[in-house]
Amino acid sequence: MIRVFQVKCSSQENKEIEKQLLKKLNISKKDLFSWRIHRKSVDARKQKVLFSYVIDCQIKNEKKALKDKDVQICPDETYYFPASGSLPLESRPVIAGFGPAGMFAALILAQAGYRPIVIERGSEVQKRMEKVNRFWKEGILDEECNVQFGEGGAGTFSDGKLTTRSKDARARKVLEELHRFGAKEEILIDAHPHIGTDAFVRILQNIRKEIIRCGGSILFDSKLEDIEVKEGKIESIWVNGEKLPCQALILSIGHSAEDTIGMLYKKGLCMENKPYAIGVRIEHTQQYINEAMLKEYATDPRLIPARYQLTYTASNRKGVYSFCMCPGGYVIPCSSQKGKLVINGMSYASRDGVNANSALLVQVNESDYGKELFAGLSYQRNLEEKAYNMSGSYKIIVQLAKDYVNNVTSDHFEEVKPTYALGYHFGNLNDLFSKEVNQALKEALLDFEKRVPGFVYQGAILSAVESRSSSSIRIIRDASLQSNIQGIYPCGEGSGYAGGIMTSAIDGIRCAESIISKYKKK
Repeated sequence: MIRVFQVKCSSQENKEIEKQLLKKLNISKKDLFSWRIHRKSVDARKQKVLFSYVIDCQIKNEKKALKDKDVQICPDETYYFPASGSLPLESRPVIAGFGPAGMFAALILAQAGYRPIVIERGSEVQKRMEKVNRFWKEGILDEECNVQFGEGGAGTFSDGKLTTRSKDARARKVLEELHRFGAKEEILIDAHPHIGTDAFVRILQNIRKEIIRCGGSILFDSKLEDIEVKEGKIESIWVNGEKLPCQALILSIGHSAEDTIGMLYKKGLCMENKPYAIGVRIEHTQQYINEAMLKEYATDPRLIPARYQLTYTASNRKGVYSFCMCPGGYVIPCSSQKGKLVINGMSYASRDGVNANSALLVQVNESDYGKELFAGLSYQRNLEEKAYNMSGSYKIIVQLAKDYVNNVTSDHFEEVKPTYALGYHFGNLNDLFSKEVNQALKEALLDFEKRVPGFVYQGAILSAVESRSSSSIRIIRDASLQSNIQGIYPCGEGSGYAGGIMTSAIDGIRCAESIISKYKKK
């Protein structure tokens, strides 16, 4: 079977796709035995909408077709479990955290017959949604179960983007499992697949059931409280006041579990500061984004809602970039600690909200917060506390983008109205961020305005603070994916090795494979 790239046509009809495939390969229909779509993207750059396909097919003379630069042998994308190791595994492997990294680590271990135990400090997804909705409606925060903690991790309340720059073959395994457990088939072929926060619920429940069916156990409302180490190896853990034997621990706790990070550091786990990013959410009407990005195709149902991705390097050498852009989405409260104001963005599967929003993030590093370990974490915490104090509550601080650029406190909205559920407080974000961050963000906004007219000056709203896009700490691990304490496998976004659903899930699979390769089944 061969894979054919750059098959372009103006229609999504199979008849037209096949016609263009035959033309691309310069063969007749009788020489085409079978075909299927591997990937689909949209190209609307040249005043015409074209759909670009990657097609897997079987044809009569594949050797001749391979002379074309856009044709290659179709790779084997079947997932193969590693061979089991030889060391005895005296206790069931434990996974701390049930976000994308922990979930896929547990799924792989369960499918391989290793009967993992998952501990998750938050609740199962239905109970978690009740607690999150209570916070969004009443401002009553549960510090153990919220947008950051609970089944599915922070990705449960997001746009559910499944894009990744990673070329890791495990990405296909992740997409196939998500589809098997309830995601639409489109995620297997779309160039920019997403699920949406509402569609995640059934998928999470189905994955949980599969892990249990394969012999795994999942303990919700169960926090990793302590670990015991003997001769440089993990020996046991404490969960909800009970001691559990533990020889292999996958640490997929998420980037907001700073209390757990502190406990692990005291136990001798080696860590280092990691650069991360802070910033704001910017909201526009989705109609404006459609018009700005798609021009004359702004109402084309094949293309809307439109997305954007913007980057800029400021004169002070700080990178600024859009992140987690949510078409037809909402800005949401996502604090996990009382007295700290944190926001994020999310979309439902339909992406049919009035507004679009995106994070605009500025890179920060030790030049901003110092070289002392946890200095970045303190910088993040202080910023969230400052934002909360400026607002006086969990209401967001808002400012028109043009007023922020001109250092003027806003007192009204224009075309755009905020979507944040807990209300707002007008403030001056220049007072929240450092001089260096303000400089970079303002330069970026003015650059984006030149590239996308109206980006700043058509009523766009900035809100703050977006501070949990990634971890400020990396837990050091070796080539076997273990920490300096043998048997602990730092994993995913919270340990500093991923950024988003896909890369976190891939890292979870890698850690599971490392355990499988080392130990034989109990």
